[in-house]
Amino acid sequence: MSNQAIMAWSVVLIAVSFAALCVYLIVTLKAAREALLSVQNTVKEAGDTVESMRGKVEELTENVKTISEDVKNKIRSTNELFQAARNAGVTLKETTGAVREISGTLTRAVREQVAALEEPDPAKEKPLVAWIKAGMKVAAAIRNARRSKSEADEREEAEERAAYVPEPFQPRAGRVYKGQNSLTLNR
Repeated sequence: MSNQAIMAWSVVLIAVSFAALCVYLIVTLKAAREALLSVQNTVKEAGDTVESMRGKVEELTENVKTISEDVKNKIRSTNELFQAARNAGVTLKETTGAVREISGTLTRAVREQVAALEEPDPAKEKPLVAWIKAGMKVAAAIRNARRSKSEADEREEAEERAAYVPEPFQPRAGRVYKGQNSLTLNR
């Protein structure tokens, strides 16, 4: 074989090899293109799914905020109930103290009158005058007890006014929780 024939066969072999390589690259590129199209479709579907879920998540977040505001307001309203119960206890305690003071004064006055009636001392006042004085003492004790109670009430009201903090969250009318407004939720 001559040199020219070897060169011709080499060129043919190179051409066939090059053609095989081109076919292989075309097949590989087509497979890569199909894979990329599949990935593109998957990403598009995922984006659509995320977008549709975004609206639902925003709605859920708004509902959670609204419900938490309502819970805060209801907890604050129970604070007023406990404050009223505490005030009632304080009032009851003050009233009990005033009644004890009045009953003690009345008991002392009655004992003094009984002692005065048992002693037949002509220098002492007449029984009617003594009873009137005892009644005056009882009336003075009642007046003092009322005055101290009203002063205590005024101090308590001043403390409440000083401790008052306005509520920053007021319930909004027409809130909707999954098809229910605030009127149907309170049942």
